Amino acid sequence: MSPYLITGVAAGLLGIAIGAGGAYTYESRALAIERAAHAHDDEQHANDLNAISKAALDAEQRAIDAHTVAEGMIATLDDQLTKEKEAHEADNARNRAAIADGSRRLRIAVSNFRPAGGGQADSSSGTGSVGDGTSGTAELSPAFGVALFGIVDDGDGDARAKADYLQRFVCVLQQQGMIEGACSLAQDH
Repeated sequence: MSPYLITGVAAGLLGIAIGAGGAYTYESRALAIERAAHAHDDEQHANDLNAISKAALDAEQRAIDAHTVAEGMIATLDDQLTKEKEAHEADNARNRAAIADGSRRLRIAVSNFRPAGGGQADSSSGTGSVGDGTSGTAELSPAFGVALFGIVDDGDGDARAKADYLQRFVCVLQQQGMIEGACSLAQDH
């Protein structure tokens, strides 16, 4: 082989090696730049996720605090309503007993009063509010007064039953997520 050929091949190989080394250095530098950009993006995403997580945690804490306040308000209202209910029931029991023993009499206003015997009303029993002498009051017997009072008191019970039903209905809607609010189904009336 000719020495020129060997020198030419050696020079060609040296040129290829230098070119490959330069390309490798360029690719390594480009790879390092890309890695740095990815590291920056990863850090930015981590910061974004951290901010989102902190905002969600803050919102959850606010919701827990609002729920706790609402529970306290509901408990206070429940206590107040229970006391009012107990006072109302005690008052009804006193009134019913007073009506039954005759110490309290119920009267109703009447107009065009005629006694059961068919005679005209006594002018001394009228109040004179109408001026014709036929208006006044009629006193109910204790038995009828207790019966009438029982009807009114039972009507109050029906109203409570309807309110309880409505409350349970609202609680079911809340549990199904159709409306928001704090609800407790465990109420004894």
